[in-house]
Amino acid sequence: MAAKAPTTEFEQLLVELRSLTQRLTESEVGENVRTIKKARSALDDITDKLTGISTALDPIRRPTSIFDPTDPSTAGRIVALTLVAQDRHPLSAVPSFYGAGVYAIYYKGEYEPYKFLSGSEHPIYVGKADPDISAAKDVVSQGPKVSLRLQEHAKNIRKAVSTLNINDFECRFLIVQTGFQKSAEDYLIKLFKPIWNSETKICFGLGKHGDSSTTRANKRSPWDTLHPGREWAASIEEDQRPHDLILDQIANHFVKNPPYINAVDIYDSFMADMRQLNPDVDEIYPAVKD
Repeated sequence: MAAKAPTTEFEQLLVELRSLTQRLTESEVGENVRTIKKARSALDDITDKLTGISTALDPIRRPTSIFDPTDPSTAGRIVALTLVAQDRHPLSAVPSFYGAGVYAIYYKGEYEPYKFLSGSEHPIYVGKADPDISAAKDVVSQGPKVSLRLQEHAKNIRKAVSTLNINDFECRFLIVQTGFQKSAEDYLIKLFKPIWNSETKICFGLGKHGDSSTTRANKRSPWDTLHPGREWAASIEEDQRPHDLILDQIANHFVKNPPYINAVDIYDSFMADMRQLNPDVDEIYPAVKD
């Protein structure tokens, strides 16, 4: 029996799609690694679009995720939000205390490139401090890791006297149960995209400890280019990026990623990230009709 001919444009497109899929299955992509990588990327993109079309045709809505309280990323979000709820302390006077966890550094000075951060609740840098013992169950066995890391950052900032003043920096910190600091740091970086974090790829280098005799050929980090003062960085002959380019990248970053001015904005963003269903049904599921 002959197959029923398509009666709508959509059905005709499905027939064509099946034919193209069969041809792709029977085709050889070759052995070139770049070609294979490019092909996989294209197919993944097409698959995502087709999945979206299929989802839109389902009259029953689908949550974007299943909330799993045991998922490390869920704990990371909660730890990150709890960090933001902590008091801010002068970075210049961080005492020694036990505990590993996460922290955030804030700028409140008048350095022109960072003017958008001054007076905001948006950190210039976030980080984590892992415990001394990977299975540490209490703060003493974790060691004074957070306080040591903050004190180290303060020491480096103090050296950049031509551009920075340690009194213009504050910090928040949160001691967390061992094992949750990494997921919390990941979420904080994703949320704030701090310009001093290496993941943001703009003004990274604060955490560098200096190059050994075997790595003298390394170029000067953007942080050291913008904030000279560390002796070992001054001995490096070449910058990774020109000074003016770093400034342009910072300015462009703040245009695309406006800083969070207050804690309410951060909370709203956090809650939006946790929602499973968008109330605008027609926009996301145009095929759903009464």
